Amino acid sequence: MKNALLLSIILLISFSVFAQSGFEVKGYFGASWARANRKVDLIGSSSVQMENFKEVGVLLSKGIGEKFKLSAGLNYLLGEVKFFPAPNPCINCMTGYLHNPDFQMLSIPIYAEYSLSRLFYVAAGPLVDFQLSEGNNFSDQNGIGYLIGFGSRVSKEKFTFSVFPNYKRHGVIERYPVNPFDNSDKYKHILEELGIQFGLAYRF
Repeated sequence: MKNALLLSIILLISFSVFAQSGFEVKGYFGASWARANRKVDLIGSSSVQMENFKEVGVLLSKGIGEKFKLSAGLNYLLGEVKFFPAPNPCINCMTGYLHNPDFQMLSIPIYAEYSLSRLFYVAAGPLVDFQLSEGNNFSDQNGIGYLIGFGSRVSKEKFTFSVFPNYKRHGVIERYPVNPFDNSDKYKHILEELGIQFGLAYRF
């Protein structure tokens, strides 16, 4: 949590410093369909269902040549997690469990855009993720993931409106390396999103 706040402050300071140097700042919001499945199915295990995933964020971008653009920013993601515990073979045992349904994550997207035409572009790059919530009953998603997408945009004077359908995969590389002799990593949950973002950018 402290690392996420420090990186957020550094990035926000960078926005204020570079906003006067020909950069573009974009604010956006979005929604996504999400799921968290294990790498390898575990028969008889608990499961989770992801619902109502929404995001807001800000990006700082800089064009490189006529076709390329580099972007970095902050993304805040929140959603609901439904938990389905594993069947209990003990009929007379208590079935109570602790569960936090509120999922929250702060991500730092860093990706490149390539313009296919005046209206369309593709983008791809890594995501540095910091899971803020605890007790969601699925694997921690701290680490590095990635984003790919295909978007469209319309510009007028210094403003640009964009629509960006995208796919995200979180937790591809964990922040803390797993013991190579521990096979439990193969049952780790991988959070995936298929979503769309709507953004408004301003060029300085």
